Amino acid sequence: MKITRLLKLFFILSIIFVPSCGDNDEEIIVLEEVTLISFEEATFSEDEFIIYLTEDPIGKTFSFGPGTYSFANTIPLADIDNLTIKGAGINETYFDFSNSTSTTGEGIAAVDCSNLLFCGFTVQNTNGGNGITARNITGLRFDGVGVVWSERSSDNGAYGIYPVESDDIIVENCYTQAAVDAGIYSGQNQRVIMRNNVMTLNVFGMEAENNIDVEIYGNEFTRNTTGLLTYDLFGVSRIKSGSNCKVYNNTFTDNNESNFAELGSGLAADVPPGFGILYSATTALEITGNTFVDNECGAVLGVAYFLVDFNFDPNEDSSFTFLNEDIYIHDNSYSSGGGTYNVAGILDRPAGPLVWYTIALNGNVRPDIFLDDQDYTAGGAPYAGSRAVIEESSDVVLIEANFVQAGDGIITITSTSLDDFTGTGTTHTNFDLVDTPSDCVE
Repeated sequence: MKITRLLKLFFILSIIFVPSCGDNDEEIIVLEEVTLISFEEATFSEDEFIIYLTEDPIGKTFSFGPGTYSFANTIPLADIDNLTIKGAGINETYFDFSNSTSTTGEGIAAVDCSNLLFCGFTVQNTNGGNGITARNITGLRFDGVGVVWSERSSDNGAYGIYPVESDDIIVENCYTQAAVDAGIYSGQNQRVIMRNNVMTLNVFGMEAENNIDVEIYGNEFTRNTTGLLTYDLFGVSRIKSGSNCKVYNNTFTDNNESNFAELGSGLAADVPPGFGILYSATTALEITGNTFVDNECGAVLGVAYFLVDFNFDPNEDSSFTFLNEDIYIHDNSYSSGGGTYNVAGILDRPAGPLVWYTIALNGNVRPDIFLDDQDYTAGGAPYAGSRAVIEESSDVVLIEANFVQAGDGIITITSTSLDDFTGTGTTHTNFDLVDTPSDCVE
């Protein structure tokens, strides 16, 4: 291990000569805390790295050269301000957790911190835990970070990059592969930008859950089960109902891979393959300028929360908005027919037969936009959300269906006409987030 500047985290900044009361000059040594600590593969010691993290990590940059660094434990970050962990590049520096004995199975776990920057490295093969978890962070950035598992398995971690209950987050130029829930997840966060990332072979490429003020743009969603999930989950405490999300200028290609999550493990396990975007129980969502190619069950799927949880009782908490409100879908590009229509994968999941049967009712014409009309009845009282506003070209295929009795095998197609979805769309509202270039590798 090479430690830059000096051991004990101090070095001589300068030697200053100050006139004394006599004729002689007095030499004064001024010390400054070391801010950069460097590691190399050949001499790396995990124990020494953890000592630095626990003794005096505030204001430090930990720099890792090219190579693979093996970790036996989760990297812990707690109550730290102004910390950077950086490598030589996403394809140059690897943090390997294949042999980790951590009880949580996580790669990096950060909590109660501020101003964290992760960049230029890849976390690989955590043992059942998330790649990087960051909870209760103010000021968080991932730039050029990878999280991968070598194969798709239900034993993989649920999430690759997992910021939660935090504020002011940027996730950019990252790569995730084979997460059993979502490659990149943002949950109960405020002011979030997720851009220019590549997600492949995950169940969900990305999730935006219970967030306020989000922009998702410039990303590539390729060969996931479903590309993007944006929705609100019932029962959380920090942000019960999210709002103001714009999904724009992304590419969703061939998201038709079979779902490899263990059945019964949660929402991710229920989703059949074949969709670009799935949204549910969300407010003020704008979907525009995206390119959808060969997502063979539909580019966009919108459902009410009842299809996420059939046992949901809307009377439990009136502050939770369980229906979709103010959805605006416009100026996107759609094409299909060149991907894999994964029939076996569709029928393997609980929601798959509903999708299969609805398409069959439509003469086996597969939609670009597939919507639940949200006309539900619970306890004798109707709960109806607002219809999306859709402004697309006339050749877009749309199916709107009533799934109220789906459990009994009764599904009714209520509309296939874009004329039923005209109106004034709610556009995204800008928000403040400091967005200066990160101090990361090129």
